[in-house]
Amino acid sequence: MYQFPTLFSPITIGKRVIKNRIVSSAHGEGFAHGGLMNEQLLRYYERKAEGGTGLIMAFGSGNVYEKATHPKYVSLWNPKNESLFRELSDRIHAHGSLLMAQGTHKGRRLNSKVTGHPIQAPSAIAEKISREIPAALRIDQIKEIVQAFAASAALLERCGFDGMEITSYGGHLIEQFWSPAVNQRTDQYGGDLTGRMRFSMEVMEAIAEAVSDEFILSFRMTGDPLAEETLGLNQDDMLEIALKLDSLKRINVFHISGSSGDTAALTAAMVPPDPFPRGLYNHLSRRMKEYLSVPVLVAGRILDPNQAEKALAEGDCDLVAMTRAIIADPDMPRKAMGGEVLQIRPCIGTNQGCIGRTYDGLPMGCAVNPAISDDRFYDFQSTTECRKVAVIGGGPAGMEAARVAAERGHEVVLFERSQRLGGQVLFGAMQPDREHYGLHIDWIRHELQRLGVDIRLGIEASLEDILALNPDSVVLATGSKTIIPREAEGLAVPCITDVDLLTGKEKMEPGARVFIYDAGGRRGAYAAKFAAQSGAGRVELASSLQTVCEDLDSTTKPTMFRTLTQSRVVLTPNQNLIGQREGLLTIRDNWSDTERAVDDVDLIVFAGYRVSLNYLEGMLREQKPDMDVYTIGDSLAPRSMSDAVADGVRVGNKI
Repeated sequence: MYQFPTLFSPITIGKRVIKNRIVSSAHGEGFAHGGLMNEQLLRYYERKAEGGTGLIMAFGSGNVYEKATHPKYVSLWNPKNESLFRELSDRIHAHGSLLMAQGTHKGRRLNSKVTGHPIQAPSAIAEKISREIPAALRIDQIKEIVQAFAASAALLERCGFDGMEITSYGGHLIEQFWSPAVNQRTDQYGGDLTGRMRFSMEVMEAIAEAVSDEFILSFRMTGDPLAEETLGLNQDDMLEIALKLDSLKRINVFHISGSSGDTAALTAAMVPPDPFPRGLYNHLSRRMKEYLSVPVLVAGRILDPNQAEKALAEGDCDLVAMTRAIIADPDMPRKAMGGEVLQIRPCIGTNQGCIGRTYDGLPMGCAVNPAISDDRFYDFQSTTECRKVAVIGGGPAGMEAARVAAERGHEVVLFERSQRLGGQVLFGAMQPDREHYGLHIDWIRHELQRLGVDIRLGIEASLEDILALNPDSVVLATGSKTIIPREAEGLAVPCITDVDLLTGKEKMEPGARVFIYDAGGRRGAYAAKFAAQSGAGRVELASSLQTVCEDLDSTTKPTMFRTLTQSRVVLTPNQNLIGQREGLLTIRDNWSDTERAVDDVDLIVFAGYRVSLNYLEGMLREQKPDMDVYTIGDSLAPRSMSDAVADGVRVGNKI
């Protein structure tokens, strides 16, 4: 018997029964082309159903209105999608899951460069992030949008979908109407709360008339925008709004999260990465649940089955959105139900793939699950010929290559020169507020043990060691090392790398004056945060980029900037590293060409300087020209964790 009795109990929503309480909530995928469905989207959602998810909400920010269409997100209004909508419905239902789609109009959260039309809002007030001034909606346009919601719902039901989720969440058009700060209309759609809610009430009433009673209607909203000063809405207002919507007696489930899209920081809090706490909006769903007449779904960093079971058992909610956990491992529900909890690939909360890429206008990805972008990596073909595979290097690339090769049936020996598996990820996990970063390494380590991989720690494999195994294939995943750039040669001030700082290899004295130079736009920020929180007296972070956190994804930047600022870290972007003069490090401003000698410091830290450790490939190819040799991860070129993972999975599947 599985250990999650509440999580895997059925629940009735409206007139439909969901087989378990696990929901994949709607989120941006960025896979559509011109708003149209394709096989990639079909497989993406079908894979979630195959993995056992009870309710799948597809198409984050699905467009209901032609003039508010984002080409990379699915257009619910477009009849060209009907045949593939039917195909998706059939595929999802074949696995016993229910299927809904999210429908919305994003209002001023859109961009006219993307839609080709002026953006629209209740009033001509620009959003703080996009800063584009919208056109205030005319009453006839409001009526048209109301009917667009209804028409999209009817199309979905016609195509076999079980329901539709209407969303105000994240500062979409419905929430814009609710806000007295954004909605400054003086007609029947403005003024008091009744007027400001008129649009949302009309949307729900029109949808209810357009679909049958069998069709589930969900409403997603924030339980607290956390922006009372700027939006004029607080937690009590949101409860009052929810109760008025509930009084229509047609909404079957309320989907509750927290925060809003009013600022960059609040947008990040809508999709919270580390260092946000787990289950950070459970208190909001619990409060709503006390007053509402229908089940409540909560979303907000519920990352594993134990946490989900606890939230349900303690009455925080009736269903749990585990979207990012399902992205990391679509088989999570099936594994949890079967008692295979340790085999669940964990979400590490970086947001770099699932959120950061979509916010940058790219299709989504996943730092730990490359099959999101190429689902051939889900189903590895068992080998017909067992080969002996030597993997040199136990970072994420080498570990993944070993895991996949062993999963397929090969005999695998993995050499790691240190006493621990993990490579560069171990150093990332030492950084403050990255609680989940190392979980992927823990998971692969368990998988390697389960699969019987021969792990040899503390051995820096030589050419002789490799050849003594007589392997059929060799995977070189020897990684990279952090270095001090040659521009720092001869400096009088002690110089170390960010890894030296994190590991304590070189001691930083309490009260030290620390200067950090970042070759990129990510690692230096974490080094500065670590130094400031470890007792440095003064920290300055410099970079040649336009911001010192340029390469962090947009949901991580606000928290990082806030922490660095509160820690009084001096941020100095636009600085080129020139070299040393008279024993002092010299930097030059990109725009003024003003040069500065970095003096009055006790320690200089260089972050992001790495070189590949690819010392075996040439020797192997010379000694064994017919042997299959693969070079992957940082040993090929220093890149990101997601690149290393993808390289490893790809090669493991190729051998």
